[in-house]
Amino acid sequence: MAPPQVFFMAWGVVEVSRMKLYINAFSPNVRRVRLTAAVLGLKLEEQNIDFTKGDQKTPEYLALNPNGAVPMLVDDDFVLTESRAIMQYLAVKHPKNELLPLDERARADVTRWQFWDASHFAAHLGAVAFQRVFKQMFGLGEPDASKVTEGLTNFRRFAAVLNEKLDGKQFVVGNRLTLADLTLASSLMYAKQADIPVAEFPHVESWFAGVSSLDAWKFTAP
Repeated sequence: MAPPQVFFMAWGVVEVSRMKLYINAFSPNVRRVRLTAAVLGLKLEEQNIDFTKGDQKTPEYLALNPNGAVPMLVDDDFVLTESRAIMQYLAVKHPKNELLPLDERARADVTRWQFWDASHFAAHLGAVAFQRVFKQMFGLGEPDASKVTEGLTNFRRFAAVLNEKLDGKQFVVGNRLTLADLTLASSLMYAKQADIPVAEFPHVESWFAGVSSLDAWKFTAP
């Protein structure tokens, strides 16, 4: 499969924004928003939320985001949570880029895959990453083998769906990079560290290699 063609602002051409993004760079949810901004050439003011210090539980933060989660975008008096919604908000501000396509059917298809990721893909990858990566990182004990098995079983089930979708394709939707690619790739952020069997799904593996070779992907690594 040929290297992906990427349609975005020339790398290094940065539009400075007054928008503020509250982040923890280790979060895949944060990664997909930062990745979107990087592809768009949009520099956001970033505020780190340190979960080990309880930053997400302060009254000031909870007043803005009662979920106590990241990411959170503040644009003047507008506060937006949920990573996939933030991605769409940023992309709509740069419609010529077409990370969120102008064609209504293509746009709906991108949104469909973002919802699919949230419902069927990201949670299982996150469960395995928690057991195999974050438990050790934060001294939370040994991985729960039953939860790893359950997570991998579900990953394989849904990776097969994505693998079929990507057969003969460079991108999830259409012939160019979209939010669908950035959303799904971010869910695979810890695939290597968590020993996720991506290689069992060659179309997914090839597609993910293409997305993760982008400068924007490397720039947003934690």
